[in-house]
Amino acid sequence: MRKRILKFLCRLFIPNKNARNRVYFSLYYWKYVRKCIKFVKSQGDFRNIKKIIGHGLRNLVIIADDKYVFKFPRKDNGWDKAVREQRITDVFRKISPIAIPDMEILDMDGVAVRKYPFISGISLEQLDPKKISGDITKKIAKQLGNFFYVIGYSDPKELRDLKANPKDKPAILYGWCQNDIKYNFIMNPKTFDIIAIIDWEEAGFNNFAHLFTYEKDYRSVLTAVLCEYLRLCDK
Repeated sequence: MRKRILKFLCRLFIPNKNARNRVYFSLYYWKYVRKCIKFVKSQGDFRNIKKIIGHGLRNLVIIADDKYVFKFPRKDNGWDKAVREQRITDVFRKISPIAIPDMEILDMDGVAVRKYPFISGISLEQLDPKKISGDITKKIAKQLGNFFYVIGYSDPKELRDLKANPKDKPAILYGWCQNDIKYNFIMNPKTFDIIAIIDWEEAGFNNFAHLFTYEKDYRSVLTAVLCEYLRLCDK
């Protein structure tokens, strides 16, 4: 009952969905949020703590002094996802043409807390679609197209047990993929060089054609990325 009332009040008074989710999470899970903040503070002399609610309320993300990012799971203890993500990033860090941040798993009373270095920059969703020039599009496309090509056609033996079918082979638009690219490639806002690819929780070996069409506002950029990727595939 408390959960329903809180959701109703948030919908009634907070029109913005993202803001509403943040408020709801902070109020309903306030004990957990407080525990997570206390844990972060135990890891260092941090003074500036920022809370971010992950997509779909799946995670609580805390940024400490713009130095480290701590990700706390909400629905379970998080160990399976954390270990899987660490395995994937450890392998692809050696292969990827774009940097992948180191990842450390910490134990908070049986809960797996993922710790990453903070990467300063902007993501695609922080760019105004109306202000993205042809030169910016080309620069992003060249970098991401090559990233999709290198990662997608790789088939590291260390990760074959994570495939639905270990005998599956990479092909055009089918292979390893980060799977949530729009929010998670970080760029220098002045040069548009891609600094890092973050958040590999959803990575998998699958068809990834949908990634180039699902976002209407940035369709031109994603189409350019797809064209660059297909150009490399045709070589």
